[in-house]
Amino acid sequence: MKRRLLISVSLAGACVAGVVCGELLLRLPVFRNATGILFKRGHLLALAQGQGIYEADLRRALAEWQYANGIDEKNRQEEDAGSVKKVRTITTLQEDEQQVLTRLISNLAIQYLAANEKISKVEVDSELKLLREQFRDEKTWRAALRSNGFSVRSLPWNIVDDLGARDWIERQVISQSDTTEDECRNFYDTHLQNFMQRARFRASHLFLAAPPETPPEVVESKEKVIKNLADRMRHGEKLGELAAVASEDEATKTRGGDLGFFSESRMPPDFLSAIVKMRVGEISQPIRTRLGFHIVQLTDFKPSRQMNFEEVRSEIRLAIENEKRRAALQALTADLLRQAKIVRPL
Repeated sequence: MKRRLLISVSLAGACVAGVVCGELLLRLPVFRNATGILFKRGHLLALAQGQGIYEADLRRALAEWQYANGIDEKNRQEEDAGSVKKVRTITTLQEDEQQVLTRLISNLAIQYLAANEKISKVEVDSELKLLREQFRDEKTWRAALRSNGFSVRSLPWNIVDDLGARDWIERQVISQSDTTEDECRNFYDTHLQNFMQRARFRASHLFLAAPPETPPEVVESKEKVIKNLADRMRHGEKLGELAAVASEDEATKTRGGDLGFFSESRMPPDFLSAIVKMRVGEISQPIRTRLGFHIVQLTDFKPSRQMNFEEVRSEIRLAIENEKRRAALQALTADLLRQAKIVRPL
């Protein structure tokens, strides 16, 4: 009986020792590196919250990042020996790898820290629906999943991880993005030049297209038409009525040629130069611009002015909150990187 008990205790102790040794080995970068090589994941690059990032992870993430940014890696690594271009290409590639590795480390750490976030089935189903609606049919949808390393079964789990990470990040930064009325007011007072509203014009026009490539005989014909229309206006016909029938600006003819309010930056200089000389209510003679022929009526004018605080409060609050969120996210990423262990620098 004693012998059986002794054997049982010894076996239990051996099991516990084995588990403890396994845990200790998993914490050793050398062991994790050897495991990565054995399982063809390459060398261990970093440890984030005990989770390993390997060369294979970086290659996959870098390829996805390059694809999303429209970068053709084959073209970027063309042989161009001895040139500045090649030096810049190598430097840029190293910067890309470092940027992607930083993102991998922070994402892995966040997913680990957000593991206990509660995500409802309704949230997951809603996200799945939004993704699925981007593809025209089931075949295209499944092909897209496979090409990105997902399946219909695995995708919901990845969505849970992503939503959990998003909620966790939101909780970390939300308290740091609160903005007070005093902050908004101070920003307004110190950036008054940012809240000057430019002079705005409102005009209606009748337009006949004659861009630079227009044949001379067509230009001559349209010039005769626009002069005839101007003559009809001088005899009492309304610009809006004629624009609805004769204007070639399809966007404005249905509303009598009305261009709405616009500032100097919105209109071509050759068109604006005629507008600024007009009085409200005045109708111009035919104007030739690089686009064609116009007859213009200035219908309203609002001079430049300083916008008051009430008009821009919400815009200022949003800008400050966004800046605070950006700074909080940068600080959070830096903190996660400090906690990580870079095993093999790039």
